[in-house]
Amino acid sequence: MYRKEAMEARRIARERIEKLFGLARDLAASGEKERSRMYIMLARRIGMKLDIPLGHRREYCRKCNSYLIPGRNARVRMGRKKVTLTCLECGKVTRFPFGTRERAGRRESSEYSEKVVLR
Repeated sequence: MYRKEAMEARRIARERIEKLFGLARDLAASGEKERSRMYIMLARRIGMKLDIPLGHRREYCRKCNSYLIPGRNARVRMGRKKVTLTCLECGKVTRFPFGTRERAGRRESSEYSEKVVLR
């Protein structure tokens, strides 16, 4: 019985997290930064309490909890092997790897090698 209740609680928590991130996105777009931050903090608390990964790592700043909108309050730069995401509210820099899997997949695919040979 406990397992069913725990699974149900996690399902409800995931739904609430998605709803809160949707509301945070809408409020950040309209300019209400503080309420957007509150919704993100609530979503993070729910996730931490039930040990649920948020899956929205690139959508919010993990330092100041602001919803990141590229060009408005976030700077996105693409390097050769990484994406650099800078929060313009607090200055936190987050880097994500980029390109290693995509390049390896292209090299292995037969379509790519045929196109190279045809040129």
